[in-house]
Amino acid sequence: MNSFSKRFKYTFTIISVFTILITSIMDLNATHMTNPLWAPHARFHWACLYFGTIAISLVSLFCIYGRYRDKGTQLSKLCIGLGPLFFWGMFILAFLMPGTSTAPDGIVVAEDFPQVLTVIHPNFIIGCVITVISIVVTLKEVKSPKR
Repeated sequence: MNSFSKRFKYTFTIISVFTILITSIMDLNATHMTNPLWAPHARFHWACLYFGTIAISLVSLFCIYGRYRDKGTQLSKLCIGLGPLFFWGMFILAFLMPGTSTAPDGIVVAEDFPQVLTVIHPNFIIGCVITVISIVVTLKEVKSPKR
């Protein structure tokens, strides 16, 4: 029977739970979902992304812990491993779009806040780290001998 390595299972459990928690804590507030600076249509698109992100994270957790016929196959590993890229990996592509910023609107930073972090906000750095971890751990899992 196919299975997941402990490294893979624990990595994507942590990433999935972290994604659900951090997006709920950081984004369901006046910097994003209820930001008065955002047009209603922009909030609508953010809500779509938020609920899609939660759904992908829950599906990943089911794929890790649920019972289904193809559990542990290469396809299930790829689906779990690519899941975080649909949210965190998109930070990188979005940063390349003209007129975007990684810093939340309406946030006032302290005078001694490092200038580089006003352009490359910590959420972008987190997104990059999770993206790299997801790719590396998934490639190792998919290339490892069958269990």
